[in-house]
Amino acid sequence: MNYISTRNNQQFFDADQVLNLGLAPDGGLFVPTEFPLFNIDKINQLKGKSYHQIAYFILEPFLKDIFNESEIELIIESAYANFDEGIISITPIGKNSLLNLFHGPTFAFKDYAMCLLAKIYEFYLKKNNKKLVIVGATSGDTGSAAIQAFKGIENIKIFILHPHNSTSLFQRKQMTTSGANNVFNIALHGSFDDCQTLVKKVFRDEKLNKLHNFTAINSINWFRILPQSVYYAWSYLNYGQKNFVVPSGNFGNVYSAYLLKKMGFPIDKLVVASNENNILHRIIKNNDLTLNEVIKTNSPSMDILISSNFERLLSEFLGPIETDTLYQSIILNKHNKHLNTTVHNQLLKNFISESCNSNEVLEQIKKTCDEFGVVTDPHTAVGVRCAEKLNLEDFMCLACAHPVKFQETVRKALNVETTFDKDFNFNNSEVFDELENNYDLLKEYIINNG
Repeated sequence: MNYISTRNNQQFFDADQVLNLGLAPDGGLFVPTEFPLFNIDKINQLKGKSYHQIAYFILEPFLKDIFNESEIELIIESAYANFDEGIISITPIGKNSLLNLFHGPTFAFKDYAMCLLAKIYEFYLKKNNKKLVIVGATSGDTGSAAIQAFKGIENIKIFILHPHNSTSLFQRKQMTTSGANNVFNIALHGSFDDCQTLVKKVFRDEKLNKLHNFTAINSINWFRILPQSVYYAWSYLNYGQKNFVVPSGNFGNVYSAYLLKKMGFPIDKLVVASNENNILHRIIKNNDLTLNEVIKTNSPSMDILISSNFERLLSEFLGPIETDTLYQSIILNKHNKHLNTTVHNQLLKNFISESCNSNEVLEQIKKTCDEFGVVTDPHTAVGVRCAEKLNLEDFMCLACAHPVKFQETVRKALNVETTFDKDFNFNNSEVFDELENNYDLLKEYIINNG
């Protein structure tokens, strides 16, 4: 399978290069030149199959250039070995349902892709006798999932940047208490977008890349985004579900559902649910691409303005030249604040959007608990609230994380002392380094520790 950059369709890359590079050399994101198109009869033959079998069906066309059949099966099997029994579940909440994606090691949906990505790299590095340096940005869940998945893996060092004092305490401690000597935590004095901008600079630094073999674990990495398609397929195959509400910050999760639709699965309506940092809602509904300041909310994993995976979608509609121009100017906030009408109509054709604020999140956590006896985390509450505002029925709302990860917000919403059915053993002291939002300081830090 060949890949191109979202910003250049004249240079081709193979799966090995995509896995090794993470980000395209021109700063764009990798996308396949062609997607496999699954026959609906073959898709429906998967009904009743296990999560592992569904994963193999979707992932094999993308992994077969790197691994043989038995290796792919082993990678998938080992990736989900530490998940709860059943790997995934649903909970009815009135007219809609929750797709519970907190059965992995760090109780968040990021585990479903990150654990698989870690096994892909572990198998790949051993097979090819290579070393790797991973650099990633997180607004909370990506970092903790990555560190838990990659800690202690031979031939890998992992550097994770998070915005200082902008994650939940639980999220931060999941990152900073691993006790692993191949893990480096950086608390950046800035926003998630600042973290993400610095990470992208790392991949475009030619001198630094001569010293280390870098790759990304954010959803800018194609092999991080792809496995998230599997749980949408599971929902359709087990419950006939075609409509989803997806709390969205970096656009990766909902883009994974869109990928599945492109590959022939009968996915229908996709709702992008945002908090106050609602640029995705504004651009989909009103064609408003204005960048505002990041607002700190009680759903911090969605406190993002520049949604990386949105570039993958726009490149499909705009083409590489216009995409490159747009994203180069977005960095300087000198971009056109509106897309052309044809492109905007494509967004409206494929997505619905809505947003809510932090007060509504608190209200929704309490309401869902009072009415259905179900406690949700604030990101899940964003999705449920948006579903209610849109008067949706028979939708699957993604339960992105377990409420224990955001217990301060949950207890504030419920106004009672709350116990949770999950907990995490923080067996080690916290270790992290604070850095100013300065690329030279980050570069020096990586050189000194890489």
